Amino acid sequence: MQQVVYIANPVSGLIHVFELTASGLQPLQQVQTGGEVQPLVISPDRRWLYAGVRPDFKVLSYPIGPDGRLGDPASAPLAGSASHTCTDAAGQLFFAASYAFNHLSVSRMDEAGRVLGMHQRIDDLMAAHSVTLLVDGQGRQELLVASLKEDAIRRFALSEEGRLVPHPLGDRHTAPGAGPRHLALHPSNGDLYCLNELDGTLNRYHREADGRILLRESLDMLPSGYEGERWGADLHLTPDGRFLYTSERASSLLTLFGVSETDGSLSVLTHFPTASCPRGFAIDHGGRWLIATGQTCEDLILHRIDGETGQLTPAARHEVGKGAMWVRVLALDGRTA
Repeated sequence: MQQVVYIANPVSGLIHVFELTASGLQPLQQVQTGGEVQPLVISPDRRWLYAGVRPDFKVLSYPIGPDGRLGDPASAPLAGSASHTCTDAAGQLFFAASYAFNHLSVSRMDEAGRVLGMHQRIDDLMAAHSVTLLVDGQGRQELLVASLKEDAIRRFALSEEGRLVPHPLGDRHTAPGAGPRHLALHPSNGDLYCLNELDGTLNRYHREADGRILLRESLDMLPSGYEGERWGADLHLTPDGRFLYTSERASSLLTLFGVSETDGSLSVLTHFPTASCPRGFAIDHGGRWLIATGQTCEDLILHRIDGETGQLTPAARHEVGKGAMWVRVLALDGRTA
């Protein structure tokens, strides 16, 4: 499997591009975005990398070459600084959540895949930290917005006209003071996970057949007896759905959860040290590597994943500059024309 890793660093303005091989990471390219580059997302056809940039409030659409290198970007304006982004399933719409400006914006794309101007903005989403696409069994799409200061997961249905409307089943609320930040979907069992930044917990929800999202359990991400600050950041699952990892910045720990194959229940297996203040990380498409970046260190850390146990072993460090925070992994094999 040919894979490429993209790392965004808002301090340097660079996107670092690495080739991921069986033996680790090899530098491939560095791209200067000209601003504070933060959220990255790859298009569904895997031909574009979209990068949110501030303070000019824009999204850059980078064409991805055959080997993963980035070409010259197209630029489109945004209404505020993007904290997290995603696309619809067809790659026709681009969504940007803005934590600082408390909104979610919707932009159309041209036929090639470049992001165009905005055509909708939803305001009063307090500290909108992330936006996640959810597709049900009938192909209906909805957007979930983690609104940290509302302790809410706001739900919006996507109409055939490409506009968002409040979901008829309403929003989900977390525990008071939890601070929902990032969401992740299990690849097969219908579960949805929410990492809560402020209280350091992980919520597991289940998507019912009637569309309801019901809370099943909430677990502490930190070791028993931990009494320090809590500052949760990111979460990701292995492609087979057997293991889930979370990152917590105050302790600089990754937590490994096992996912039951029978009922989806979670169990805390262990904790691992990683890059200091680990704001972002990603898992490769083969489930062999975890790539972690730290807000307060100069290097990313490449961890090898044991496929049987989920245990992590540090394998290498690579300099990406202080402040790197976004990691995306692209599988080059079988991309559409």
